[in-house]
Amino acid sequence: MKANQKNLYCQIRQNTENSKSTSRYITVEKQGNRVTKRTVEVFHDLTGISREWVGLESLIKVETIGTREGKPYHQVAYYISSKVYSAIDFAKGIHGHWGIENRLHWGGSERCGRVSRLEATAVQGCNF
Repeated sequence: MKANQKNLYCQIRQNTENSKSTSRYITVEKQGNRVTKRTVEVFHDLTGISREWVGLESLIKVETIGTREGKPYHQVAYYISSKVYSAIDFAKGIHGHWGIENRLHWGGSERCGRVSRLEATAVQGCNF
């Protein structure tokens, strides 16, 4: 999926802002001068999501708040999945994927199911 999924991004954002998550997992990491709080929430109520997404089972919202070199930052990323997992299970897969992205090394699909990340202006796909 690419940036042409603007409608889906808006649907997911509205859904996650107006419904209660099924599961939530929060982590706080401290590395040097960097503090990061990550909240992963999973939503199974797909109200407002287009039916064209056949097989869609979960919406995942990842909110990251922290400081880098004393400066605050805030980021929200959205994912979709055909699987029903807990927030902790999705968090592990997503965190592992970020590690791969950060190393600029892409491996094969090592986890079952497909998860796609939707960001504010761009939509990128990744396999889990």
